[in-house]
Amino acid sequence: MKWKWSHLKTMSTERISQRVLYVLTGLAVVVFGLFYLIGFDRPFDDDSNFNAPLFTDLLMVYAAILLVGTLVLAGLAMVKTVKMMRATENKVVNNIPVGRIRRYGIIALGVVILLSLVLSSGNPMTINGHVFDDFVALRVADLLIYTSLFLLLAAIAAVIFGMTRYRRENQLK
Repeated sequence: MKWKWSHLKTMSTERISQRVLYVLTGLAVVVFGLFYLIGFDRPFDDDSNFNAPLFTDLLMVYAAILLVGTLVLAGLAMVKTVKMMRATENKVVNNIPVGRIRRYGIIALGVVILLSLVLSSGNPMTINGHVFDDFVALRVADLLIYTSLFLLLAAIAAVIFGMTRYRRENQLK
């Protein structure tokens, strides 16, 4: 069977995202497999106490591509969301209050970022004998770490909730 782009238009969003997830997971397995299994124990030229893995550049390029792709998709999603927000400010779709859910989601994200900011620390750190004391950089780094952890926990909770929904739907059939 030859691939046609017209099939993409007929596929559900869930099916498309599953295929993208499988492709990205496969690429990650290959890249990390190459990184850890081939030439990982090569000594670093300047100091033989450190490793200089052979596929470090590949791993860094893969991470950069994922980062740029994620930022582009996030930007496009934000533009689309803003356009949709204007059109569906208080709209109810299939008995779901879309505008209210979106508003609460934005408020929840703001609360998570504010909570992360409150929890973040700007205390100086000594790492490998060097003192890092840039207050703003340390606070921003902590803010990003805590926000990522909160959002990761929320994503895990959403996946678990979604799995229970599928089980309930299958039990009802």
